[in-house]
Parts: sequence; C-alpha cells; structure tokens
Amino acid sequence: MARAVGFIEAEGFVPIFDAVDAMVKATEVDVRGVTRLGGGIVAVATVEEAVEIGEEVARAISGRAVKSIVFASPCAPVGALADDLALVGS
Repeated sequence: MARAVGFIEAEGFVPIFDAVDAMVKATEVDVRGVTRLGGGIVAVATVEEAVEIGEEVARAISGRAVKSIVFASPCAPVGALADDLALVGS
C-alpha cells in the first residue's frame, strides 16, 4: 500500500521554506524535497497534518494564494513524482 503524500504550492521560496520548517517542527513528516514547478515552488510531504500546517504558514507569510493537495493512496505515477522530484524538472 502506498503512503500518503501531499504537495504545497506557493509563490516564492520564503513561504515554502517557512512552511517546511513549520511542518518538520510540528509533525513527524518526511519532506521529500522542494522544486520549482510552473509559477510556484512545491514542497512534497508525507503527512496530511503537516501539509495543512505548511499551507497555513505559507499563506500567512506570502499573503497570496497557496494550494495544496493530499493523496491518501496515490497512484503509481503520483507516488513516483513524490519519490523523485527530478521527474517534474526544475
């Protein structure tokens, strides 16, 4: 069974880095990486609570829209992206 994965997207590195910091401090999360994707920066984590915390922190820091999604049981392609962000490019 695949582990849950979540993605957070925000504009700029500062909101994402603050989000990652809050996620790691508040939960036992495995942050898989941070990469530029389209117009935003994406952080990948493995715990739903951590993604919620990270999204709140990124929104508070940036004052802009922040998007997130959690896959409780990701399909193989989504799991592969979470395991290797190089697949999405930079």
